[in-house]
Amino acid sequence: MLQASIAAGVAWYVAHDLLGHAQPFFAPIAAAVALSTSHVQRSRRSVQMMVGVLLGIGVSELLHPLVGNGAVSIGVVVFVTLLLAVALGIGFVGEGMMFFNQAAASAVLVIALHKAGTGAERAVDALVGGAVALVIGVGLFPADPLRVLWDTENGLLRSLLRILERRPAPASAEMETDPDMDPALAASHEVHRQLTALTQARATARTSVRVAPRRRSMRATVEREETRVARLYLLASGVLSLLRTTIDLAEEPTAPRPELIVEVQELAQTLRILVDAHRPWSLPTVAQARARMQALLDRPLPSDSPRGAIATMAARRVARDVLGLLPDAAGERG
Repeated sequence: MLQASIAAGVAWYVAHDLLGHAQPFFAPIAAAVALSTSHVQRSRRSVQMMVGVLLGIGVSELLHPLVGNGAVSIGVVVFVTLLLAVALGIGFVGEGMMFFNQAAASAVLVIALHKAGTGAERAVDALVGGAVALVIGVGLFPADPLRVLWDTENGLLRSLLRILERRPAPASAEMETDPDMDPALAASHEVHRQLTALTQARATARTSVRVAPRRRSMRATVEREETRVARLYLLASGVLSLLRTTIDLAEEPTAPRPELIVEVQELAQTLRILVDAHRPWSLPTVAQARARMQALLDRPLPSDSPRGAIATMAARRVARDVLGLLPDAAGERG
């Protein structure tokens, strides 16, 4: 928040005091929006914001002499702007909604506050705001790629722990908690929300070590860490599969095997150890988690029923995924 606030003030100072623009509102808006309150994908947001604002300004300046002001004019300009944004917003620029939202918002502002001859000035203001955001958010205060990865990893591990402990997920903005909802569906929604955040965190970490000068020395370390964190996708899939298997077993006339319940509890306790530990994980923490999972895998498979064996294999698959998630004997470096 402090960085975004400073960037907004600096952007206004550059555009208003140094460049002499009378009302350079695009500069502080661009800077604050690009940085926002999150370190995740700041460089991408900055570029998408600048390109979107320039598109909106360009379309509205070209169409204003034809459509004029008013409600219909704003509707026409927004439609044309979004039409071009959809056509041009591919690859890096078109990921997410930043590019499209900023293009539409900028088009509206230019029509609503139109003054002749200010199109180029507003475009410069947008570039100033984006440049200030890049300098502050990427150059001076880049995201710590390891911290970004670890924070997101812990968020996913907490969600998987709740599933193994059969605790409901907290309500989210995307889906309100419904006590009658299928527990497997609710768990899947929560896990995939966390996996989306993990994908964004991995992209942020890669970009940080490639773009930010202060983080380039961490490139090899981050690449190893990012490869390890990628195994969380397998772990999440395994936990969801285990959840559905245990739900199916609970609906059968015979109760689930006590051994399976113990194994699920062992998985939950191991994830609890990892979630509660400080990052980077210490060697004793890694050794403890590794020993617990290896002991679970060394237990004999059940021979009582095919469905019981399937459930046990699902639990063992999760244990192997946890082992794959743990760093090597050298531990995490950061």
